[in-house]
Amino acid sequence: INWYMNVPVEKDGTLGIVDGLSAPGLSLTLRAERDVLVLVSNCPQINNPCNGFDPTEVEMTITEAGTA
Repeated sequence: INWYMNVPVEKDGTLGIVDGLSAPGLSLTLRAERDVLVLVSNCPQINNPCNGFDPTEVEMTITEAGTA
């Protein structure tokens, strides 16, 4: 799942890279109903228009069930 970049698939099958849909202050909550392995990259490339050529930090908070 890609929450940071917007990569539309065109009718001819080509991929585009356009401005992302995320914005500062937005959040996402996921619930794991079994053990999971989560990998995250916040697109740290400085030469990529998807982050406005200015990569920023991403924050993750992990809580136990019923404590969020």
